[in-house]
Amino acid sequence: MWMWLGVCFYYTSSSCLADIVDVFYTEPITSVEQTRDGNAVLVSTLDSTIRLIDKGNGQMLQGYRGHTNKDYRIRSCLGLADAVVISGSEDGQLYAWNLLEGKVIEKLKAHGGKVASAVACNGAGKEWASAGVDGE
Repeated sequence: MWMWLGVCFYYTSSSCLADIVDVFYTEPITSVEQTRDGNAVLVSTLDSTIRLIDKGNGQMLQGYRGHTNKDYRIRSCLGLADAVVISGSEDGQLYAWNLLEGKVIEKLKAHGGKVASAVACNGAGKEWASAGVDGE
């Protein structure tokens, strides 16, 4: 498995616009997702932090903590029409944060307490799925 150390490139169909996530100098990036309006990206890194980054200026708009992400590639996503951030965790929990406030609004035990490595959301809908190392 490979991860970029501290650089995230945003691409359009025509070209690379910029390396907008130049603030994570030493932490590998494990996940990137663009917001529905296209103005920001959600970036997960191996320091147990998920960041919402403004694409225009590269500044962090909000940070999301509480989960554990130090050793594995944990993917996160945006759900409920970008109202929440959802992520797995190395502690076997699934976490949901309020996008604007950055506060944990839900914490669910999943995957037998083993690493919950990925989540996927139905953008505007209320459905989402998770995957983990438990084989379920």
